Amino acid sequence: MKKILLLILCIYNLAFSNSLGLTNTDLIILKKIKSLTDDKMMKYTLMAIAIKESSVGKKQINFESNDYGLFQSNIKSVLRRQYVEDNYYNRRYFAYKLLNDVAFSTANAIVEIDYWREIHKENWVKVWASYNAGWRYNSNVGVLYANSIFDIIKKLRFEYNL
Repeated sequence: MKKILLLILCIYNLAFSNSLGLTNTDLIILKKIKSLTDDKMMKYTLMAIAIKESSVGKKQINFESNDYGLFQSNIKSVLRRQYVEDNYYNRRYFAYKLLNDVAFSTANAIVEIDYWREIHKENWVKVWASYNAGWRYNSNVGVLYANSIFDIIKKLRFEYNL
């Protein structure tokens, strides 16, 4: 009897767990992100990065690394892609745009991911590592980041059925 009760409790916990701590609003945002592309890996990558980097928009500013927005785009990379001078005014303008224009923020994340996809020939583990660590994708930081993105993707698929 104890074994059956324990089994039922385990199944109940697995069925109703929320290991990523996502709210209903988070799930709505993630479903919207998922609808942006037909590329399965891009969908899950974007959703996982949004969770990892900004807690689905709750923490959109990292002053230490100068990353902004839902996907924490690095301001230097954004300025370089926009072909503008790296100065105080441009940094402020584009940081504001990353924070307040979800389409712009998403487009920057997709461009960054696509850049690394081409560099790493569709090796998604290296893509994830490079999204965070750049060319140091083999470093501990890059490997740990890629592993965490993979773990989030597994949870999104199997726990949240996204």
